Amino acid sequence: MPFLVHCYDLLIRNATVVDPGSHIHKKMDIGIYEPNIGDLFEPGTMPGKVCARKVIDASGMYAVPGLIEGHGHVLPLSFGFDVDGLWRRGITAICDMGSVSISSFHRARREIINPAPCVINAALCITNTMESTLYYPLFTNLDNEINKEEIRDFFAIHGDVLMGIKVFIGAETPTPELVHAVMRKSREVCDEVGCPMIVHVANPCVKLPEIIDYFRPGDNFTHAYNKGNILDEHGHVYREAFLAKERGVLFDSARGARNWSAEVAREAFAEGFTPDIISADLTCLSNDPNTSRLTVHMSECMSLGMSFEDVLYHATNVPARYMKGVSVGLHKGGRANITLLEQVPGPQRFVDAYGVETVGECRLEPRATILNGVIMYNELPMAD
Repeated sequence: MPFLVHCYDLLIRNATVVDPGSHIHKKMDIGIYEPNIGDLFEPGTMPGKVCARKVIDASGMYAVPGLIEGHGHVLPLSFGFDVDGLWRRGITAICDMGSVSISSFHRARREIINPAPCVINAALCITNTMESTLYYPLFTNLDNEINKEEIRDFFAIHGDVLMGIKVFIGAETPTPELVHAVMRKSREVCDEVGCPMIVHVANPCVKLPEIIDYFRPGDNFTHAYNKGNILDEHGHVYREAFLAKERGVLFDSARGARNWSAEVAREAFAEGFTPDIISADLTCLSNDPNTSRLTVHMSECMSLGMSFEDVLYHATNVPARYMKGVSVGLHKGGRANITLLEQVPGPQRFVDAYGVETVGECRLEPRATILNGVIMYNELPMAD
């Protein structure tokens, strides 16, 4: 029998591999041939000699599919996040949920999306004025602001990275009449393009039951757990929200620095209404270590009753479904996008947008990020 030698580009040793999409949760080594996973095996079970150019000792760590920021902002925006900062967050792909419009997307793609080492998708702002909300009011003339044919043609050019259209409902739409006009127009445009509608809902002047019928399966109701969004006057989740979830509308936590109420989330979670997408709404405003980093928000959701496997699934597998060019999962031949996490024991303190505290038993911290088999960030020891 020939002597076998497995010499990988990178070997991750002694990690607890957790891949909820494949129902894996056990201690394994991961051998990587850039850019893919070569082997996953229980320590000591691979026949022959095992070696690698680089070895990470991941003892005590969890090796999980690379985290996906399903709602962030890295394209040009006054508070956009630097792509090179993603690795320290454990993020290996991101969906920019409405930073730019037709007027500047070509440049944003050329300068940021194309050269990025990771996959970046984007939702297009439905109007050009959405890029300038500090200076110009939105939706003053829908026919002039929103050109359905122009948007459709734009998606024909950039459809490989554009995944949807972003619209605001809240302070930008101060009357019920304007809310319905914007939602009707947005629905019309998304149906014309054939893409999801992503709706930033921020305490609008109408209640959820009045607007939820505009949403189709695959559409995204974002900032779901802010005040005024999913709870009725009695403090319970609207029945219409449950029905929308059942028919495929996605409810995104999109935590951010201003769009998360622990009190709303606590009641909703208790009723079984947990996020379809766990996202941080990553921006440069998301640097507070106690609030809106993705792993902190995942930990926060665990403190409210979700399991580690569940939060991981909704921060990887679910956003991967609506993104383009993203693969997720730890298996032989799969792309080697891996995050190494530590569960730091509690008590851990989390603070919502209103100053309300939640205490959890642990906190997830990214210790290494592997993208396409390459170490992008690492705090762990490199073994000999």
